[in-house]
Amino acid sequence: MRLFISINVPEELHRYCRQLQNQFPDMKNTNEFHLTVQFLGDDTENPDQLIETLKTVQFAPFEIEMGDAVPFPHPAHPRGVWINCKITPKLEKLAEEIRKTTEKLGYISDKPFKAHITLGRYKRPPNYKPKQVKGEPHQFTVDQFHLVESILSSEGPKHKILASFKA
Repeated sequence: MRLFISINVPEELHRYCRQLQNQFPDMKNTNEFHLTVQFLGDDTENPDQLIETLKTVQFAPFEIEMGDAVPFPHPAHPRGVWINCKITPKLEKLAEEIRKTTEKLGYISDKPFKAHITLGRYKRPPNYKPKQVKGEPHQFTVDQFHLVESILSSEGPKHKILASFKA
């Protein structure tokens, strides 16, 4: 199973995310918007122990502030576009708590936490340099996170929530 832990973007902000996607032609758009807290990998056979361990993570609800749409990893050679999100102390604490908890089961993160919502990816880098698009102020409340299975297909990944963990 290919698993990750996410904070999902509320449905009422999907239209805004799609408006930003429209600013970047030639990109294969994401249909499901989320902030990945930790990618766990492809080799989990049985997530039951992981689910039980994640139940121990405690946090209070907090706000996430969405920022600009930015080509990544570098504007001159983008592989995709994401919305930067402001890292607040509460978001950073939740991400750190999740990572410490999953580390006990052998899930070691290979990248530092970067708060972002992926809008899409390029099959090949475009022939032009996509520009950063200034985002309008949008916030949403985080009161849960999810353990998600990513099922890869030719139409793009499909996400299935395996468990949700409330504040």
